Amino acid sequence: MIDQKPPVPTGGVILVTRADLFPANYGSAVKIDQTALALSRQGCPVRIVTDNRSHYYLYSEGRQTSHAFPAWLRIGPWSRLMRHRLRLKGIPVDEAFIYLPLLDWSITLRAAYVAARTGARVFQAEFPGYALPCIRLRRMFGGCVLLSEHNVEFERVGAQQPALSPQVRDLLRKMEVALCNRADRVVTVSALDRNALVAAGVDAPRTRVIPLGVDIAPFELATRASGFLRQHGIGADRALLVYHGTFRYQPNLKAIRILATEILPRLRARGYEPIVLAVGTHPPLEPLHPDVIFTGAVDTVAPYLKAAAVAVVPLQQGGGTRMKVLDYFAASVPVVSTSKGVEGMGLTDGEQVLIRDGYEAIAEAVALLLSDSSRSRRLAESGRRFVQQFDWSYIAAAHLRLYDECTSPSGTARAG
Repeated sequence: MIDQKPPVPTGGVILVTRADLFPANYGSAVKIDQTALALSRQGCPVRIVTDNRSHYYLYSEGRQTSHAFPAWLRIGPWSRLMRHRLRLKGIPVDEAFIYLPLLDWSITLRAAYVAARTGARVFQAEFPGYALPCIRLRRMFGGCVLLSEHNVEFERVGAQQPALSPQVRDLLRKMEVALCNRADRVVTVSALDRNALVAAGVDAPRTRVIPLGVDIAPFELATRASGFLRQHGIGADRALLVYHGTFRYQPNLKAIRILATEILPRLRARGYEPIVLAVGTHPPLEPLHPDVIFTGAVDTVAPYLKAAAVAVVPLQQGGGTRMKVLDYFAASVPVVSTSKGVEGMGLTDGEQVLIRDGYEAIAEAVALLLSDSSRSRRLAESGRRFVQQFDWSYIAAAHLRLYDECTSPSGTARAG
């Protein structure tokens, strides 16, 4: 029996989020970009409105185009002043992007302009603060609001900002829970995150789990980044480890520092001298280790991942489902990870991944895979089978079913 294709909402979807989406080479940006592309391929146009005051993006039939706002819509409050106001409340400067829409009324105006022109009545927020403009749009036009949670943000911020006062932690929790409870549906990427939000006070009936996806085709077509390796004098005699992400994100920066200062020395003591490819934007200014090579921004991560013998994920912090692990699986690279690095993914140690939490144990597992090609191949093949269920087309279909549920007369679950 073939499942009936979910209906497409009239006018498509307006998605409201942060501006730094492109290049889409970090987890949140990839999630937003690929979900929009996959929805558009299923006949649902997606228009993305961001903090950028000059233009918005249209995703239609698998293509993205940029469209300018009229000059009168490019006005808005001074971003530096808004960041200063957030700082006075105790919110760290590097977390301001999540909460700026609580102060920036111009985002609502730009999204309302798009809604009026298109007839779209499904408003999807990425990150908690962006739910407020969507809630205002619902008040103006009707329709429904979805809040897509990439993490449980108040927990993530608290873990990454140990100096945060208890009062600010409580403020962030209350804001996030209140915004969730004003949305019609709250989407998390794992059951772990869903349960954490419900425990914090979010109404359970509003919540749904839709995991992250992965675009498998580029990994099937990619070949190893031989040109980059030759440019940096990396010969075939040096095994490659890989880790990718944006390194201005503190958990990623901490993870690559662990690789440099803890894992590589332990591997050297065991007789291994691999190179680490650190793939992604915003590398640190200071060198970490002679054998850690930062690529900077790349058009696609696939050739770099395909060049690696082992992916190492020594994450200690962070939230959400680990998109990087899905990428490694799609590239058929065996993975060694901490428990935190695969949290909420439903993986089994020894089947799809080797899960190790101490530095010595991580180094030992990496050495095992470098020395045992059969074990390494079996692990990579198992990871590849696991990732097949996360194709973006399935993720888009899950969103369409949720839009239909949300907009049906019996599906509304608003709290105002």
